[in-house]
Amino acid sequence: MELRHLRYFVAVAEELHFARAAERLHMTQQPLSFQIKQLEEELGVTLFRRTTRRVELTEAGRVLLPEVYSALAHLQMGVETARRAERGETGSLVIGYVSIALYNLIPPAVRLFRERFPDVQITLRELCSPDLEEQLLEGAFDVGLVVRGMHVPELANETVLHEQAIVAMPKNHPLGKQAHIPLRTLASEPFVMYERSQRSLIHDQVIAMCLQAGFSPTIIQEAASEQAVIGLVAAGVGIALVPTCLSGLRTDEVSYRPLIDPRTSVEYAVTWKREHPSPFIENFLNIVREVSQRIEAQQKALLTSSKYSQS
Repeated sequence: MELRHLRYFVAVAEELHFARAAERLHMTQQPLSFQIKQLEEELGVTLFRRTTRRVELTEAGRVLLPEVYSALAHLQMGVETARRAERGETGSLVIGYVSIALYNLIPPAVRLFRERFPDVQITLRELCSPDLEEQLLEGAFDVGLVVRGMHVPELANETVLHEQAIVAMPKNHPLGKQAHIPLRTLASEPFVMYERSQRSLIHDQVIAMCLQAGFSPTIIQEAASEQAVIGLVAAGVGIALVPTCLSGLRTDEVSYRPLIDPRTSVEYAVTWKREHPSPFIENFLNIVREVSQRIEAQQKALLTSSKYSQS
């Protein structure tokens, strides 16, 4: 039995007229009659009672019709589900991310993804680089949101956001009178840094920047999280170089100023296994691109506003 036989049966059952059913099916009457006869022979039942004046469903035909309706509807649902899966509109997506992304990309991107693809189940897992890249290679995640730095040949990646580095300092710090902070003016300042075991890429980047500016930073305290770094700055322990996305933390105790000479940015990238692209990843990437454009525009406006000179 072929699917077309069932569709032919439904057309004749609804029209109760072979000529009209054939016209509806865009075929001639004789082949349609042959196909219905073939279906009846295969099922071993008579589906239609034919006379020169009319066509009627037999009892077998009447019993079969609702079952065929159900089967065709179920099949159509299956086809649509398959098409939605092909488009990345249903299924599951596991996203690995570094914690700093909770302050910029993750909240709006996940919220927008859930709005547009409500039938995709999202699982979020936080890890530090390079653990995230390693687990992505092992299949623990479908896609990662990382601070750009590592190059892993097996992973494809796209930089989605450039975020300017800023100086976080205790409130009423003398450097707070400046609208912008050249890096070299921080040579004598005590630094609060991320623990290298937790944030090796950012930790090493800050060290390299300071060395290029002609000094080695005096690291007075290390911390494992963004909240801890800003908390230590608020306590007067030292200053810190952080991404712009943290500039809303503890503003009553911490001042933030753009870093210049050099003007430095933190790069965020979406990464995935090169050999396993999927529509889920493409949909997530498109949303992150969209969110990143808004974030960059907002941060550009913030850095050129009067907020820093007043904080």
